[in-house]
Amino acid sequence: MKIGILVEGRYLTQAQPSGMAAALRSAGHEAVCIDPQDSAYTLGDGRWTQDLDLLVARGRSCPLLCMLGWAEARGVKTINRRAAISAVHNKADMAVSLTEDRLPTPATFLGPLVELYKTIPASAYPIVLKPIFGDNSRGLRLVHKAEELNGMEWTEPVALAQTFIANDGHDLKLYGIGDELWAVRKPSPFGLAANGGVYGGKGVTAKVEMVPLTGGMKELGGRLRQLFGLELFGVDCIETPEGPSVIEVNEFPNYTGVPEADRRLADYVLTRARGEVNV
Repeated sequence: MKIGILVEGRYLTQAQPSGMAAALRSAGHEAVCIDPQDSAYTLGDGRWTQDLDLLVARGRSCPLLCMLGWAEARGVKTINRRAAISAVHNKADMAVSLTEDRLPTPATFLGPLVELYKTIPASAYPIVLKPIFGDNSRGLRLVHKAEELNGMEWTEPVALAQTFIANDGHDLKLYGIGDELWAVRKPSPFGLAANGGVYGGKGVTAKVEMVPLTGGMKELGGRLRQLFGLELFGVDCIETPEGPSVIEVNEFPNYTGVPEADRRLADYVLTRARGEVNV
């Protein structure tokens, strides 16, 4: 089979989708990587999609989402679909979906810093400030009290603020491939940060450990997959006495710690390409 992999250049040195591509090739299939920022295309000329049995996307840039939508308009099967990626790309939209669906998630606020200062009650602190379109933990800021918001530099007109839930220094991560789900514990970004509560998402080596899936984790993973329409996804959680609380959901993670992740991803992609999985 011929599998296209639509991928931003920044991911080409990471575990995925390189591992999945290698597994596909080892199984005798063709895996073609397409970087949306590496070539120019004539609109209306869809030859780049020719003979693709399926297109897998990793990334959320405007060029990648444009090409993913283009492929879908031409009838190409895709993972994840453009609409599913868009549903978690905007963290504000994602937070609204989590809250409105009554999923367990920390108290969340949205607005410019000057208004957040007025709105967020003292009982909600400490909070984590997030860029609306951030990823890989870039730009996160831990704020211990409201006064810290005064005069704070922020690159976006508004911010997402989420109550920080204390833990033992580890976060829970759920990884999903279709209906399959795994859980790992890994060091929290703020447990590793050392520069005044600012975390840049770089230079961190995190050891992870597999943990048994509980019924609550399985139910949560299934609800999130259905809510956002994702097939390859990760869920950042904090463990609480009431069960896991969802911090955010992301598409096509690296599956760090998942046994045989490369093969599992390749197997799922092939079953989707053959039409053996209903989505």
